[in-house]
Amino acid sequence: MNSVWGSVAQYDPVVWNWVIAVYLFLAGLSAGCLLIGIGLKWYNGTSGNLRPDGTISEPPVLKAAAFIAPLTITVGLACLVLDLTKPLNFWVILVKYNLSSVMSLGVIALLIYTPVAFLYAILVLQDSPVPRYPLLGKIAVIVETIRGPFEVFLFLMAIIVAAYTGFLLSAMNAYPMLNTAILPALFLVSALSAGAAANNLLAITMFKGKADEREIQQTHSFEGVVIFLEVMFLFMLFMALYFAGGAATEAVGALRNGFWARTFWICVVAIGFGIPLLTMTLPKALQHSRGIAIIAACSSLVGVLALRHFILYTGQSYIS
Repeated sequence: MNSVWGSVAQYDPVVWNWVIAVYLFLAGLSAGCLLIGIGLKWYNGTSGNLRPDGTISEPPVLKAAAFIAPLTITVGLACLVLDLTKPLNFWVILVKYNLSSVMSLGVIALLIYTPVAFLYAILVLQDSPVPRYPLLGKIAVIVETIRGPFEVFLFLMAIIVAAYTGFLLSAMNAYPMLNTAILPALFLVSALSAGAAANNLLAITMFKGKADEREIQQTHSFEGVVIFLEVMFLFMLFMALYFAGGAATEAVGALRNGFWARTFWICVVAIGFGIPLLTMTLPKALQHSRGIAIIAACSSLVGVLALRHFILYTGQSYIS
């Protein structure tokens, strides 16, 4: 186990399976939710709505982000641990690090990010100055005193976590589709896409937000920008592979036929990109209706999850 973080030897040497794809999706989703939620809060210059009784209610989108982030990263880490060759020895990665390993650096980032995300959830989801759980209330009061720098730090950590999943795969030198600097950027923007979708979905269904509220409309509109960036990075990825020759050029064949080609064109392009973009062409009243907002959000999440699977599986199918 001492050298496990210098390589990917802890996993099956041939295939990182769907469990890892789900982990990559959940880690990106967690980070993307916070990037969207905090970024939108800064953009609008808001810190919640003042109630008649003097308490503060955070915007539904920010509440959704604070709720989703620690939950999804915890489930994602559980997937990662369960996929280890020896899951019960996972504690070793918490005490032994190889700072020359991307994987080890990622573990450090996750160990910092996860508790900070939980602290932020305690802060944002506390609606009352006399909370139901006194200990959580005390924690919320402490975090509130440093909220500005705390949010900046969490925002930066979320960027690292979102991009790290791409760096993790790009460190696999034998696989030309994965071993590219484009992957971290692609995973970062797809994390933003998933985060925007999940925030809107929970803001509407769980935190009583209205589909025509400013923050929810802004988040939905931002998805158009993110989808454009995803398409651009995917185009760059496959053009780079096409002109590289050898196994890299063969990897472009993943788009032409087979199960994963169908997954890409149907789940990623048609559902993940097409449906959200189509909803943006609808009349404003319909575009910002509850049903359409939910459909767009679910479609984006399906697309990002499919993209993670497509990249992981097809990336391991072509060896240089």
